[in-house]
Amino acid sequence: DVTYGWWVGNSVVTNKSSRFIGSHVAHTGLICFAAGANTLWELARYNPGIPMGHQGMVSIPHLASIGIGFDPTGTVFDGTSIAFIGVFHLICSMVYAGAGLLHSLLFSEDTQNSSGLWADDRPEHRQASRYKLEWDNPDNQTFILGHHLIFFGVACIWFVEWARIRGIYDLAIGAVRQVEYNLNLTNIWNHQFDFLSIDSLEDVMGGHAFLAFVEITGGAFHIATKQTGEYTEFKGKNILSAEAILSFSCAGLG
Repeated sequence: DVTYGWWVGNSVVTNKSSRFIGSHVAHTGLICFAAGANTLWELARYNPGIPMGHQGMVSIPHLASIGIGFDPTGTVFDGTSIAFIGVFHLICSMVYAGAGLLHSLLFSEDTQNSSGLWADDRPEHRQASRYKLEWDNPDNQTFILGHHLIFFGVACIWFVEWARIRGIYDLAIGAVRQVEYNLNLTNIWNHQFDFLSIDSLEDVMGGHAFLAFVEITGGAFHIATKQTGEYTEFKGKNILSAEAILSFSCAGLG
């Protein structure tokens, strides 16, 4: 019975959890398609004799920064690996599009309260229903928050391990190199408010390694425990927004 203002876009999927999932999967597919298509478009017009910044490129420079498409010195160009990344994103976008269409057209509107596909009498649905957003249920909010934090932590681990094994671009030497993280808690604490002055990739990776530990530990805590303290509006409908702000702020530790 809750009503929302016309500007609240997700209000149209109230009590329609499957449609909510479909819209977000479709959004992910659009982002993935844009990334893949732009990568291939830039690859088709890339001129090795002109700096990438002068060619108005976005995707290829980001790939180059993590050591994809160029040799460690940044002088030898390899279009095959860049083309693979672009095509892979296009394939993924089709998978996302198919999932979005299934949730929008075939599956029942509400995966928790319906008699269509994914009805309540199916064991796999009862497990999936735990992830349905319930703004007035504090335990539901902290449960979902915990999983989000773990995903963020795993992403940080992936980045740290990529830099350690594959290498990333070091602007100081103008080449791609392997970076071992420096897990110095004193440096991490001291760089909370002056992270723009960090000039060591080892410290950057150490900050991400520490952030991964904090996020995964916090995520496990939120999943294993119930909501504590008074349930306020901030802890309710704004808790996931607060999570996003906290995550970006903590990223400054790197």
